[in-house]
Amino acid sequence: MTILAVAAVSSASELETLVKEAQETSPLVLVARAQVEQALQKHRELTEFFDIDFFAALGKADNQRDLPIQSGYTELTDKAIDAQLGLQVPIEPGAYVALGGARRLLTDPPGYDELYQTMYGVRVRVPLLRDRGFRNYNLNRAIAMAEYNAAISHLLAVTQDVRHSVEIAYIAAYEALSAYRISQGATKRFQGLLDEALALDKLQAIPSYQIFHAQLELQIGKDDEEKARNNFAVSLVNLANTIGVTRTMALAGDQSALLNAAAGARELTLIPEDLALEARGNYLTAKNEIERVRLQLETSLEAQNDDINLYFGVTVQGEDPHKPWEMHELTTDRRVGGEVAIVWRRKFDYRGDKAREAQFRIRIGELNESLRKQALDIHQELETALLQHRAASHRLDLVEKGIEAAKKHLAAELERFSLGENSSNNVTDAQKNLTTILQRQSTATADLLRAKAKYLHATGYRLPAEATPVQNERK
Repeated sequence: MTILAVAAVSSASELETLVKEAQETSPLVLVARAQVEQALQKHRELTEFFDIDFFAALGKADNQRDLPIQSGYTELTDKAIDAQLGLQVPIEPGAYVALGGARRLLTDPPGYDELYQTMYGVRVRVPLLRDRGFRNYNLNRAIAMAEYNAAISHLLAVTQDVRHSVEIAYIAAYEALSAYRISQGATKRFQGLLDEALALDKLQAIPSYQIFHAQLELQIGKDDEEKARNNFAVSLVNLANTIGVTRTMALAGDQSALLNAAAGARELTLIPEDLALEARGNYLTAKNEIERVRLQLETSLEAQNDDINLYFGVTVQGEDPHKPWEMHELTTDRRVGGEVAIVWRRKFDYRGDKAREAQFRIRIGELNESLRKQALDIHQELETALLQHRAASHRLDLVEKGIEAAKKHLAAELERFSLGENSSNNVTDAQKNLTTILQRQSTATADLLRAKAKYLHATGYRLPAEATPVQNERK
């Protein structure tokens, strides 16, 4: 493996480590994960539909009369001390079973002073149309699942955005480091020019006034160096904030890491736009939100159906004048009884449900336009990233050719100056030209890396087999 390849691998490893840390510490990611957990718990919450309802009552009634209100419990038997116990449970595929029992002490039965009575029974309700309870349960579960999927998609979008932010901050940090090192190099060149000017002045090979210009450029260079140092320090703070930490950051590589990384960034792997859409978290979030509202619309339509139910039940009853657990036919000649009934219910109008239906239809139209906007934005990201990558690659080719020319020009100016045939102004201009072209190289390299990072983010970091490698060739 070449030295350049080793440096590229080291840089990639450092970036991947920082990205992985950001996925664990970034507040944005942690918030999105908490939202996923909430959505999952909401999905589990709906299983309470199958919870068994228990009922128990104990009391005494004497000359009981029906009240024109809901009592909230099964009415007690008149002229008796009554104890009742029962339960109700829904069962698949769509029936409701109620089981119950009662034991009573009748205080004024015909022909007896007191009489113990025991009764057991079962009632089943079977919806004949679409079952409202089970249907709503299934719809609510589907809605909760759509919300969970939306939360997962949102988490994916957040992790993609955080990764992209870390990549951009990481590139900016190395760009700032490169600018700092270039400024340091410029300062050293200005210092070297000043030292040579002083030496030539002692030999009276040049006029003394040429020293002053070299001193001025040295001080300006030191100011530029200090600004670059501060910008680099700020970029490390920004990188730490993007990751979600407060520790002091440090980069493993040096100025050359930026150029080495650019060597592997010339190639982009193109994928079809439809595959990019399906990999982007924000696009998937919008699709899941549409599915959630569509299910809500289905719920409002379900609520407008009539309600027809078949009821049937069986009871067993018996009495005994002395023992509460004996069952004899004393007050009736039939111990077993039953019921069968069909009950139909509907509203006169469904104004609220129809209004909700209209609201959900409008909301679906709104979300479809939002989804289309997401697709347009992703298309724009892909196209602009490709254009920026191509332009940065060509710019890098141009400045790399200019660097060699700038170095040769500076060497020629320095040679003329050392012979006393040149002014310090010309040398400093050549030095500044070299600094400028080096800065342009650093900027073009960072732009190339940013363009590739932007393209990878636009594709959802998905590189399938259908991808087409495309390389911007050097000119």
